[in-house]
Amino acid sequence: MEPQSAGGRFEDHVVEQVSAANDIVEIISQYVPLKRAGRHLKACCPFHQEKSPSFMVQPEKQMFHCFGCGVGGDVFSFLMRHENMTFPEALKSLADRAHITLPERRGQREDGGLKDKLYEACQVAADFYHELLMKDAGAPAREYLAKRKISEEIIREFKLGWAPMEWRTLFDHLTRKKFPEALLKQAALIQQSPKGNFYDTFRGRLLFPILNLHNKTIAFGGRLISETQGPSGKQEGPKYLNSPETPIFFKRRELFGLNLAKKYIDREWPNLILVEGYMDFLALYQHGFKNAVATLGTALGEDHVRLMRRFVEEVIVVYDGDKAGEAAALRGLEILLEGGMQVKLVSLPTGEDPDDFLNKRGNDAFDALLKDAKDFFDYKLEALLSRYPRQDALGLSKISREMFETFLKVKDTVMLSEYFKRLSRALQVDENSLRTEYAHFDRKSGPPKERPRESLKAPENVKPAPEELLLLVLMAEVPPFCDRACEELKEIDLLLPVSRELFEYLRKMNEQGKKCTLSGLLTRIPDASYRDQIVAVMASLDDTSEREKILEDCLAKIKQGRFTGRLEELRRQLSLAEKNRNEAEVRKVATEYQELLKRSRDSKKSE
Repeated sequence: MEPQSAGGRFEDHVVEQVSAANDIVEIISQYVPLKRAGRHLKACCPFHQEKSPSFMVQPEKQMFHCFGCGVGGDVFSFLMRHENMTFPEALKSLADRAHITLPERRGQREDGGLKDKLYEACQVAADFYHELLMKDAGAPAREYLAKRKISEEIIREFKLGWAPMEWRTLFDHLTRKKFPEALLKQAALIQQSPKGNFYDTFRGRLLFPILNLHNKTIAFGGRLISETQGPSGKQEGPKYLNSPETPIFFKRRELFGLNLAKKYIDREWPNLILVEGYMDFLALYQHGFKNAVATLGTALGEDHVRLMRRFVEEVIVVYDGDKAGEAAALRGLEILLEGGMQVKLVSLPTGEDPDDFLNKRGNDAFDALLKDAKDFFDYKLEALLSRYPRQDALGLSKISREMFETFLKVKDTVMLSEYFKRLSRALQVDENSLRTEYAHFDRKSGPPKERPRESLKAPENVKPAPEELLLLVLMAEVPPFCDRACEELKEIDLLLPVSRELFEYLRKMNEQGKKCTLSGLLTRIPDASYRDQIVAVMASLDDTSEREKILEDCLAKIKQGRFTGRLEELRRQLSLAEKNRNEAEVRKVATEYQELLKRSRDSKKSE
């Protein structure tokens, strides 16, 4: 969790001001019912399923910790984890709640507040279009929605709108409200003809306001309604039309409904359901499948994948039961795999889309489809087996090579290993033969990629030593302990870089006579696991009366670790000097080694 914004780092005093204005008990109480347990409050953890409450909130320290799953942190950490927010998003949300104006970021100063003006124009347009839909003028669009069985509740929740066939309905409304023509054009709410005349972007369309993750209206999608026609008597334009890209709207960075879906992700089975259209999305949402998102009339791209990975690692792709839908699903599948996501597919009966299926067959049938969704391996292999005969060598070669093309996209080496085993069984071909052929195929596919190198990195980082965590917590909570630690240790004595940075931060705060806050400490820890461990140590020390003894033990262990590390380095140097027959270096290193070994033993005796 880094205290970063799009335009730079937030100052500590800003973070602390927002933290102080938002009591953690009040914030968490909005999500889970807390019960008093002595000085603390407890509840069943919102981050994992449990029957007995192990989630504790400590008002005095303004922190939470779950003794069951180990998560913990401050008010920012809670909001980030529960709402899948970044730190700047959590800071902004809590600042707004406390009516605190955050300092302008660099990007805001550079654009002169343009984005805020564009957001305002789009929101006013959305309100206006929604009013028109609910009046007599919107009857054609309401009739279409009724045929598709979209309820009035959903219409109002999503502020669906109606753009009449007239050329300047929205233009006239917004200019009366003093919005400049140039701004409306930048927001893509209006267009300009070659002759210089302005006209509305959307006409004769049912409108779907597109919101970003911060619930701000940034664009619109419009579906042509057949009952509305242009001056020629014919329907005008494509069936679906989206806003052009603007300074606040980039199609490849947005997914329809993600601002809501992130709240409904099942913590026991975290996934998103991906569909192609607005109406399919609304049908799923209306039937209770609220973890759904839809693409915005563009192919799935890398930015979409990165966006979804912020919230889940698994995506269930639902596509129409026809060949075109199947092809689209496979194209999306490849980009998802390349982004490191797990992919499952749901194929609907031929001629049906999610909207049709749900209205005809109901929730239980669709839920069963989701639970029986095929992973990409099973689906693609099944498709290839139906296309090529596996009884002859040519068919086997074609099947294996097309599967290899997909294997190249898989980043998880454990998953890839399992797929080789399954392909071997399905084709009745020796697994080693498949791997050998794959190695040739991989080399022929082009120059080395980043993907194989990523798979070679260590499975997990070095874990912080318990004595380091205990020392840092004691330094943060008891200023005299910070003095003592700084006298006997240097940051280099700690094992992990993040531990060293925290040690140096605490040393500087202590020298300046400033008290370290929990938020100030946690915002300097980028790794969520490390943050959880720090908070767990804080929780464990809450009622202990032996803090001074614990400090002494930590200092002794860290100093002993310093001796051990240097002794290992000297042994390596001694071995190298002997190998090179450098007698002078051997004597020098051996002398230092013996002296340090004696100091190490003396230190152990004095403990």
